[in-house]
Amino acid sequence: MTGDSVGNGERDRLRRRSLLKGAAGIASLAGCVEFNSVTADGPAEELIQEGFEATGTEPPFETAIAITEDEERGKFAQLLRDELNDTGFFDVSIERREFGSHVDLMVGAAENDENAMFVASWTGGWDPSDYVDMLFHSDNWTPNGFNVGHYEDETVDQYIDAGLTETDLEERIEIYRNLQERLVADSPASFVRFREATHVWDGDVVTGWETYPLRPGSYYAIYAPWAGVYTELEGTTEFIGDLGSDVTNYDPVAINGTVSSQATALIYEELVGIDFGGEVQPMLATGWERLDDTTYRFSLRDGVRFHNGEELTADHVKGSFERYEGTTREADVYDWYETSEVVDDGTIDITCQQAYGPFEQALFNVPIVPMAAIEGEHDLQSEPIGTGPYRFAEHDSGNHWRMTRFDDHWFEGDKSVPGTAPIETVRLEIIAEKSARQGALEAGNVHFSYGVPSASIADFEERGGYGVGRRVGGSYDVVFYPAYLPPFSEPSVRRGCNMLIPRERILENVYYGIGQVGYTPISPLLEEYVSESFRERIADEYVRPN
Repeated sequence: MTGDSVGNGERDRLRRRSLLKGAAGIASLAGCVEFNSVTADGPAEELIQEGFEATGTEPPFETAIAITEDEERGKFAQLLRDELNDTGFFDVSIERREFGSHVDLMVGAAENDENAMFVASWTGGWDPSDYVDMLFHSDNWTPNGFNVGHYEDETVDQYIDAGLTETDLEERIEIYRNLQERLVADSPASFVRFREATHVWDGDVVTGWETYPLRPGSYYAIYAPWAGVYTELEGTTEFIGDLGSDVTNYDPVAINGTVSSQATALIYEELVGIDFGGEVQPMLATGWERLDDTTYRFSLRDGVRFHNGEELTADHVKGSFERYEGTTREADVYDWYETSEVVDDGTIDITCQQAYGPFEQALFNVPIVPMAAIEGEHDLQSEPIGTGPYRFAEHDSGNHWRMTRFDDHWFEGDKSVPGTAPIETVRLEIIAEKSARQGALEAGNVHFSYGVPSASIADFEERGGYGVGRRVGGSYDVVFYPAYLPPFSEPSVRRGCNMLIPRERILENVYYGIGQVGYTPISPLLEEYVSESFRERIADEYVRPN
């Protein structure tokens, strides 16, 4: 299915059925519209009224905004609550929970008919499918996916499926733009703010630091020869950074949190990498070619050794892929992987179940591990072993994570990156509170932090002695609506709420201008799929009240 076969007619249909246009027309003829004791004032409220009438809902409708116990989240929720309550159609309260309980609530929300809107964050990657598939495809209803509202739309499913199987870039761009327009028109969720990767470092100690936009790769800048990046230190050979929570999993098939990915990123390597500009680069593979629609042949790098002394072969690649079967991360591989054939020690053919658009991006999520782990002789959860430039040294739970340089790393050096990583040891202090992370940086106890409070970033930019890196990232703040529950089962109610969200005030008053206002689900990091002109058109047509 191509973008054209679903898209051009669909776009016209969306415009014809545009609730916003209809509501604006009513407003121009009649001004304010009264609904029982509530007066609808303007297009957004008229949309809400339409949905209340369709579901027989009497205002004010009592509901809640569910959030985590976080100061910024609290301010976010208060601004949203006040906007909705001011309409007279809602009586909104705020419910706060610790993170784990909040996630549990969302996962069980539809089954338990929870009457709440859910404020959360979602992190995507370098492919547009990362931002939509798990959240909006009807196959991914909770608890098996993260479609919290149990939203279902056949056209959305068709777009998502088409985007995954399309390999032509222009066709994929068209499909994902049509998909985003459909999602904003239907508003199963509101996309509020795209986060920034904000890195702050001691400028007297750290030189050459580059900011990777996706959080799992926060520490690639230490030494990523495949990306042409490395960092040097003045006056010390130990780099001290921070982590926002403890490391809970070491094994790639069990890692289920961003912090564990950050901690192990310099230990494990994959066939390919995606560099700081989003370009696919060779890593453990030196090259690859497409043999047919579903099969790719990879040539492996010679002389690569694991930290336990094993030498990389095609069997390591095959075994690393197939050990995902039956694990919590099975979908990382088996959503697309069919089989692989070892041609010889340095060559492997990988076959997908069908043509798969994000194939190279998917490979970046599959670390290659030693045969000792594949055959069950070594437990990676006790000691992670990879081929990366650093090897595991120590995990003092709740305190720090430490790695030492792997001197047998395969990279021999080139004009841009030295053959040996300048930093000998990496220690990541586990510091949960953002204010404490800032304090540790200012006291010289750490050289780098990716968790400084938003309110302090501008101050660090103005002060001497610190470096600050800011890049729009792959995470966004989102409000999920309970589409399983009237009146939120009506698109007009969701659209009206979406129009009322005070995005600019949230960005400035809560996050001090750190980030970018969001209207569509795919990060501006993927410029081809969500250009500025496209975002503005969608916002003008579906979100900003006329």
